[in-house]
Formats: sequence, C-alpha cells, structure tokens
Amino acid sequence: MIICARQLAILVLAAALLSGCSVLPGLNISEKSWGLSSEYEVVPGDQVDTYRVMRADEAAGYRVVAITPETLKAVGRAEQSKSLAPELGSVTPAVVPPEYQVGPGDILYVTVWDHPELTTPTGQMSSQPDLSGRLVSSDGKIFYPYVGEFVAAGKTTEQLREYITQNLSRVIASPQVDVRVITFRAKRVQVTGEVNEPGLVTLDDTPKGVLEAIGERGGLAPEASRRRVTLIRDGRSYAVNLAGLTSGEHPAANPVLMAGDILHVPDRNADQVFVLGEVSQQQPVYMSQQSMSLTEALTSAGGLDKLRSNDGGVLVFRRPATAGELPTVFTLDMSNPLGLLLAGEFELQTRDVVYVKATDFAKYNGVISQILPTITTIYQLDRLTN
Repeated sequence: MIICARQLAILVLAAALLSGCSVLPGLNISEKSWGLSSEYEVVPGDQVDTYRVMRADEAAGYRVVAITPETLKAVGRAEQSKSLAPELGSVTPAVVPPEYQVGPGDILYVTVWDHPELTTPTGQMSSQPDLSGRLVSSDGKIFYPYVGEFVAAGKTTEQLREYITQNLSRVIASPQVDVRVITFRAKRVQVTGEVNEPGLVTLDDTPKGVLEAIGERGGLAPEASRRRVTLIRDGRSYAVNLAGLTSGEHPAANPVLMAGDILHVPDRNADQVFVLGEVSQQQPVYMSQQSMSLTEALTSAGGLDKLRSNDGGVLVFRRPATAGELPTVFTLDMSNPLGLLLAGEFELQTRDVVYVKATDFAKYNGVISQILPTITTIYQLDRLTN
C-alpha cells in the first residue's frame, strides 16, 4: 500500500508538469498555439483537388503581427481611412448650403408691398407670426388670393415669389412680392439613445450635422458613448466617428443630416478594452473620446504583476474590421526600452483584449499549488494505512 500511494503521487505530479497550465482554470495562452514561427502548412485550395501554402497562424484562423514602428504607421493609416464617410456629405463652414425647399407643415409669410389686404387679409398684424402666415397643407398646397390653390411643396421661396408675382400681375400692376418661411416644420430628424433630451430635431435653411443635432437635444448623457454614433438613412446604418469629431485626433466628417434620418447614440458598454492575464487587476477599461494606448490600458489595470507577469509576452487580440478577414494577434516584448516606447504609441480599439503572459516560474508555482492538496491527502492516507 505504501508503494502504490507513492507511485500515485508521482504519477499525478508528472501528469501535471507535462500538461503545464492546462491544469489551471482560466485562459491558457502558449507560444505553440500562436504560430509565431515561420512554419508553413499545406491546406486545401478553393477548388477540388487543389492545394495552397499558408503560414501556420493563418491556417489556424488568425494573423500574428509583431508591434514595430512600421506596424504603428500601418494601423494609423487604416484608422484614418475608416474615419471618413464621403457618401454622407459633411457640414463645413466653407460649403454654401442649397436653397431650402418648402414642405408640408411649413408656414409661409407672403408680403405684397402697398397691398396690406393681401399681406394680412384680416387687416391686423398678429403678435404671433405663425397666425399671419399660410400653412402648407399635408398635400403640399397653399391658397392665395387671386392666385388660387397651387403646389408649394418642393419649391424654393424664390420660385414661389416668381409664381405668385406672375399670377398677381393680372390684377395688380407690377406687384412687389416677397416670400419667407417663418416656421420650419416639414423636415425632421429623430435623435434617440443616450442624449439628455431624446426627440425630434427640425431642419431649416441652415445645414445641420450630427454634432448640431446632439447639441439641440441637450448633449450627450453621462452613460453615452463618446466614440461612435449610428446614422440610419433609408434603412441603411452608417457608423459615425464621434471620437474623431470631438477630440480632433483623427480627421472625421460631420455628416449632414437629411429629412427622415435617425441618429442613435448608444451607451458606452461597447467602448471597452479587456485587460486579462498577469496584471494587478483583471478588468474592463472604458475608452473615452481620446485614444487609449496599450500603456494606458495596462496602467488602468494596475500594471503588470511584479511576481507573475512575463513582460516579454504581451498580446493584443483584435477582431476583424470586416467580414471575411482574419482576427489579428499583436505581440510585443516590453522587457526592453523600445517595447516600452511602442506600447505608449500603440492605439487600442474598442473590444480589444490585452493579455499578459505568466512567467515559467509562475506557471510552475501554479501547478504545484494545484496538486499540493492532492499529494498531501495521499501522504496522510499513507500514514494512516501504516
């Protein structure tokens, strides 16, 4: 019985040492599973009976990229290209807006000089201009004396002035006519989500963009995302780089809004970076409108664990930006000065996972701590049987 118990203890210890960290609960990351070597594999091709050669990491379904100065430049260019949304148009001070087209619900004020009976048919000027104006009906028409009923929707105020002038010329010699929109009601945009006052924003003759709409609804709520908003137009969703608009770190367009748009501001739950592994405190870290470097994320998690962390093995897992691309695993050695400098310049993206490896000694201690209670129990049983 003494021999069997000792043999059992030896077998348990050997199995634990051979399996490494697989005995430990939680995430297990090892170099062999990254494909960091330059090995290649032959995999089936796209057609029958064809084959192609791929790197081992790509064959496994991901790419491994070492963080270098060249990597920083490439990632920065990719982020800047994603910040632009030219198909939506943008609001800039240099752009001259197109003339406003009247729509149903707008209120027009028509002035005919030297003919107050046509300007204010009631004979009195109201203190509320809306009551003295003419409402464009739901079918887009208005009525005006000596002109009759006609379609005003879709026309500019200049076109309406010319039309009314032409028709009044039959009863008035050389009429002087002016047409203005005194209340804008036709074109609206809905703002939803994490803003202080969700609701409708009315578009007028001044172009409005995403920033202007958020400002009109009281600004962002405390739990709002500071990095992104979603613009829904004609059933299609567009991601708007709010961080680029508000921080100025990356150039971003302020998309011009159109009637019927829906602007949704999500909460900040998706603006997280997850820091795992051998750090002082494993936790999610929220990203603000400013960019966050790898150094800032590690610092927010309390820094590397002094006893267990392997500063030569810091990984960043990044999901693909578009469907069909491979996920990317960025690797960095922070045990040298260059690695520390690169960590301060490497910008993280939302939903990145930062993982710090453990040292071999920490792995060994972890294995021993797992099997020590079992070995102790075996030796106690061994003494009892003797």
